[in-house]
Amino acid sequence: MLPSNVHSIYDSYFDALPFSPEVRDKNLCDTERKGHIKRIVPRPGLELVDSCYLLHESCTVGVQSSAAMVELSFCLQGSGEVSVAGSEQVSFMPDSCSLHLMRDFRVEFSFQADVPFHSISVGISVEQFDAWLSELDEGPAYSFEGLLGSKAFRRFQMPILPEMARLLPNLNGPSFSQPRLRKLQVEGKVLELASLGLDTFLFGHELHRSKSTMSRHDREKIRQARDMLLARMESPPSLIELAKMAQINEFKLKVGFKEEYGTSVFAYLREKRLEKAWSLLREGNHNVSQTASAVGFSNFSHFAEAFRKQYGLNPSDMKRGR
Repeated sequence: MLPSNVHSIYDSYFDALPFSPEVRDKNLCDTERKGHIKRIVPRPGLELVDSCYLLHESCTVGVQSSAAMVELSFCLQGSGEVSVAGSEQVSFMPDSCSLHLMRDFRVEFSFQADVPFHSISVGISVEQFDAWLSELDEGPAYSFEGLLGSKAFRRFQMPILPEMARLLPNLNGPSFSQPRLRKLQVEGKVLELASLGLDTFLFGHELHRSKSTMSRHDREKIRQARDMLLARMESPPSLIELAKMAQINEFKLKVGFKEEYGTSVFAYLREKRLEKAWSLLREGNHNVSQTASAVGFSNFSHFAEAFRKQYGLNPSDMKRGR
């Protein structure tokens, strides 16, 4: 068995990114305000990584390691390509969840310039992964070796489930005065997320969920409602108006939208407004007030607070650092 070292693999990845040492070593926003990297190790062999950044030039980041690990990864924003030696090229896309198994691998990540990227990942040592699976009384007998076989890399992927979407924002909850309690809090949330991910990917959790009551026609109406909402981002219709415009029942719209996109109608709108605000500020043709108005924020303070919470920096910093 090859050595399993989750933390060294993440070290190699972040060392390869074109960041300043302050970001890599201190997990802080760098001097150009490109984003943040937060790494928490609640226990040996388990690591939570929250990374949100923007690269000013398109680049390919290569990582090679003789170690092994399992990763549960959630892409919240941005997209790109992943090429693994000896395996096919795969994509990472917004609102997607992946389970990766890897050992003695060489991988390249391709990022586009000026496209914000945000992901949350849970790194799991092979020893921890196998220990969890060995405790199961029912279902198939899985193990890292059994799932990976002779390959260097294997990936399972699906959309982020609503249950996962509810857990992800809480991973970086309020801190306690005692650092050890903070680690305990994070560990509990990471374990809940990991158990849900493994149950889904390996044991068909999704198959046992209540069947959707939506028809294909309803799903198409919900997608139309989403498009209408984004087209009127600066002055969105009410939920009742949106349901009428899409010709769908209001209740079906609320329930179905959450089923399709993992969040409520207006939480989704808020996220897309902030994504557009980031793009407008990066282009440099709008000041902060104009940007806030363009994406539908009538209160500048509310806009600045929402932007800071989403990206870890003030909208005015985008203008200064452009």
